[in-house]
Amino acid sequence: MILSGRDLRWYIEQGKLKIDPVTPEQFQQNGVDLILERIEPHNRNFVLGCTRETVELPDDLMAFVELRSTWARKGFLLPPTIVDAGFRGTLTLEIVHFGIADFPLGQRFAHLIFAKLTSPTEPYRGKYDKQSGITEAIDDKEAT
Repeated sequence: MILSGRDLRWYIEQGKLKIDPVTPEQFQQNGVDLILERIEPHNRNFVLGCTRETVELPDDLMAFVELRSTWARKGFLLPPTIVDAGFRGTLTLEIVHFGIADFPLGQRFAHLIFAKLTSPTEPYRGKYDKQSGITEAIDDKEAT
């Protein structure tokens, strides 16, 4: 089940979901927009970016990270990304850029769509838990 903006406000008011900072205009009908805080180029068309917001998901919610359509129409791509239940931290975004538009730092760039799990799960405590800022890829061998 996809949660509405109203559902997300309820989760936040109850202290079950944390998104910080977040403003009222970031809440949409079926999710929350996130601000692109910073980027680090990797090659001509690929950069890593991070969100301004820190998120903490409860053990019964996960989220899909999507690109806002405005930026897709300007030549940006965001590969499919999942935020696992129980994740804590800022989000690192893998951004492909084929357009001529400048990177929209400080603007709503990504959209989180939250889904309720059929039952609570063990919270995510993987290699990217509690990440802050841009986090490079961590190979599974390095994470153990």
